[in-house]
Amino acid sequence: MYGLHLARTLGDLGRALDSQVCPIGEETETQALLAIDTEGRVYSLDHSGDWFLGAHLDQALATLITGAQPTRLTAT
Repeated sequence: MYGLHLARTLGDLGRALDSQVCPIGEETETQALLAIDTEGRVYSLDHSGDWFLGAHLDQALATLITGAQPTRLTAT
């Protein structure tokens, strides 16, 4: 339900990635929105920016579980 209130944010991210993006959950510690695109890539969106968690769900889960630093998405 959290992602429903972020339709514009998800739309902006989708346009930047040239892909459709859908919310899949929330990080409980940081309340960051987790989203996945049509290619299966996973992202985290929070107050500090947009982050790439992995090229597929397994890789994203590994990033979250191990606490590895995700890659920040930046405008080019």
